[in-house]
Amino acid sequence: MTFSPGMSEIVAEFVGTFLFVLTIPLASLGVGSLAPLPIGFMLAAMTFSFGYISGAHFNPAITFATFINGKIPFRKMFFYMISQILAAFLASLYGSAIVGLRIPVPSTDVALVSVWQAILCEMVYTFALASVVLHVNYSRQRSNEFYGFAIGMTVLSASFAVGGFTGGAFNPAVATGTQLVGCIGGNCKPLIFFWIYWVAPLGGSFLASIAYQILDTHDRVAPIELSGQVF
Repeated sequence: MTFSPGMSEIVAEFVGTFLFVLTIPLASLGVGSLAPLPIGFMLAAMTFSFGYISGAHFNPAITFATFINGKIPFRKMFFYMISQILAAFLASLYGSAIVGLRIPVPSTDVALVSVWQAILCEMVYTFALASVVLHVNYSRQRSNEFYGFAIGMTVLSASFAVGGFTGGAFNPAVATGTQLVGCIGGNCKPLIFFWIYWVAPLGGSFLASIAYQILDTHDRVAPIELSGQVF
């Protein structure tokens, strides 16, 4: 039995997102401040594994950016996002079966940053992540051998940089899945900041899409002249 190409893409997004999100609470509890290392490397591994099937988004913000740039149709964007959010929620449940329902979740530390500062943190590093994905996956340098590491190391660096302020999500699916499961376990306070982890990443990916359109020439092909006519 084989899946259709469209179903294969959705399943690849589900599996990759599931394993990536599962790593986040387990690594956070297992190695503490070093959690960005396994998280970044897992994202790189999943990107190398499933990039050729689905593009390895694993993130609604990345899917949104690729849609804005005309790389995928609206229908695919919709099903990718549903798959990613469902995978993140189930991965968080799976993680809670291992470490307990009170799993670590992204949350804004108001003792360190204001809401607007948290938005700026999540937005700028989602901008960085979406920019990397667009330029290594879709520009003239696509089909390279480093794209997975570039994406994984961006998340690793971003998590070290601002993880202490916002939890370092840069991904609405991560925030949605972990915060909902955390609330099931009695920790509903982070849901106050739920909207930040949608508005900021989508805003960052939108800005990255604009920057990509401005900076990249998109493999424009010179017109062919034949018998005085231009085609």
